[in-house]
Amino acid sequence: MGAIIVVDALWGDSGKGKIASYLAVREDAKICIRAGTGTNAGHSIHLENGEILKTHQLPLAGLLTSAQMMVGSGVGVDPAVFFEELERFEKFGLKERAKIDFRSPVILPEYIKREKLSGHLQKTVGSTLSGTGVCQSEFCMRTAKQAKDVEELAPYICDAAKEVNQACKEGNNVVVEGSQGTFLSLALTKDYPCCTSGNCTTTAFADDIGLNWKYITEVILVVKAVPSRIGEGPLPFELSVEEQDARGIAEFGVKTGRRRRKSDRIPMDLLKESVMLNGPTQIALTFCDHFDPEVKGKKNPTDKITELIDTIEKETNVPVTILDFGKSYNSIVEIKRC
Repeated sequence: MGAIIVVDALWGDSGKGKIASYLAVREDAKICIRAGTGTNAGHSIHLENGEILKTHQLPLAGLLTSAQMMVGSGVGVDPAVFFEELERFEKFGLKERAKIDFRSPVILPEYIKREKLSGHLQKTVGSTLSGTGVCQSEFCMRTAKQAKDVEELAPYICDAAKEVNQACKEGNNVVVEGSQGTFLSLALTKDYPCCTSGNCTTTAFADDIGLNWKYITEVILVVKAVPSRIGEGPLPFELSVEEQDARGIAEFGVKTGRRRRKSDRIPMDLLKESVMLNGPTQIALTFCDHFDPEVKGKKNPTDKITELIDTIEKETNVPVTILDFGKSYNSIVEIKRC
């Protein structure tokens, strides 16, 4: 019992929200909490009935559970996005269980305007222009508002760090839903300035929510079988748009709707570096159907997927325990080990 941190191995868009949701249900999480820098990343899951659930502020992991849904103290909060999600997901009872740490910096409309006026952010960085970067810079300058300063947020204010650590201390499970990807980390990427406004690693996410490291029990590294990247920066083994379309694996971002750049395969050198930085206890291999379409609808990996799993485990010395065979939330399969 304790905290399970979900972190992306590469450049994001790996299905972290889907994996976090699965873990929250499986582990009967008491708290699901969003880490990261702000509303600059969208998480989504596809339900069997065709409904698509998307969040940018709240942890997607909590929607399918009765867990408390929190936003950590290091995460930028956009009140407009927060309240839109409360309304959109009213049937899930979010108004009764959504909370924001009182210290969270607030993303103001003017921050979004400032980012949209920046040619550097638009053309060089490929930013989502959510106002998150400006918010984090104002927070560093100690000029940003905090959630406790916004009157309409008052009913949702809490001390998330205290509640998360107490829940772990009492033997409950907490799912920490990280955002973006390891190699978009501000202080760790080799691709600066093509990165985000903070770090996207295990320890960064623990820091975002004020989690005592002693309560970390599992770190799930989400590895996308066919990696992708939105925005600028290098992408090893990049596929052309024509190759993506021919293979039927085109994707579009949850936040921006932009077409994702896609890679032909996992760069094992970078995956090993990600393992070094994050210290995962398990790997979740997602988008397996983009690597081998034959796996769709199956409950066991194909020979091609099994070969990929073997390669990953040999290169990283970390067990692959969760597989994702398709878009649907119900396409997640666990590998049973003796």
